[in-house]
Amino acid sequence: MFGKYKNIILEMSLKKIYQKFFLNDYKNTGYYFYLKKLYFSFLKTKYPDFEYTEFDKNISLLINYDGPDTLDSYYSAFDPDFKLNLNEYYKIHEKQIFLRFLKYSLNPKLIEKKYARIYNYCIEILNKPLKVLEIGGGIPHGLIYNNWKSKENICNKLTYVEADMLHTQFVKWYCKTKSINLEIKLFPASKTPTIDGLDFNFVFAKDIFEHLDDPKKLIRELAHNVKDNQILLCLDLEDKGDFTTQHISPNLTILKDILIDNGFELANKLDDIGIWRKK
Repeated sequence: MFGKYKNIILEMSLKKIYQKFFLNDYKNTGYYFYLKKLYFSFLKTKYPDFEYTEFDKNISLLINYDGPDTLDSYYSAFDPDFKLNLNEYYKIHEKQIFLRFLKYSLNPKLIEKKYARIYNYCIEILNKPLKVLEIGGGIPHGLIYNNWKSKENICNKLTYVEADMLHTQFVKWYCKTKSINLEIKLFPASKTPTIDGLDFNFVFAKDIFEHLDDPKKLIRELAHNVKDNQILLCLDLEDKGDFTTQHISPNLTILKDILIDNGFELANKLDDIGIWRKK
């Protein structure tokens, strides 16, 4: 049995070793350490007696945990219908989700590739202060990472459209701490938000459309609210595979046709993010 899967097991092991020792950055001068400190400062406002040593010990344990996630199994064993209410489902998982966003920050190359360089590209193209609209996707790594690197605020305003989760509270705290002009629009998890009437010149939406019950509605609203080519839509519209509890609308490439039909063109593509602009 082992012989049959030996190469697969060895390949998986090598990937984990490479990730841990060559991609992950644990140094106290890195983004992960910076974000972890922000996490603790935020939690300290909720729990004044919280000690950093306890927080750091638990985070290290969780970050390095490589076993199966059993939370769904616990709930399913006693409540087989618990996944039917997706808003409640995400709320149950909010601490795991919050940790996952922190875990991303261990790999600065990933953050640069999938988040930060999108912001940098749009700053260069627009050549004006950013009025950012972030739709879903959790922690706005592109904003926080670039603010950390440049040691200044790179946007005039952040409009943050997200479900009422722990990471949403963190973003509110972060913006207040850093004196960032913030507008928050909350929507129930998995339900499609409305963005009518919002002021923006740069939209970042990654890992969100597949979670929505009607992503076509959101794309149509984006198209309707963009009047000229001075607004950039940075959207992850690649298919997400099969239908799952979280990926309730995985077929995303059909959304590109809506943009094209509304006079948009793909100006550039950076990894899985397409940058769309009005013709």
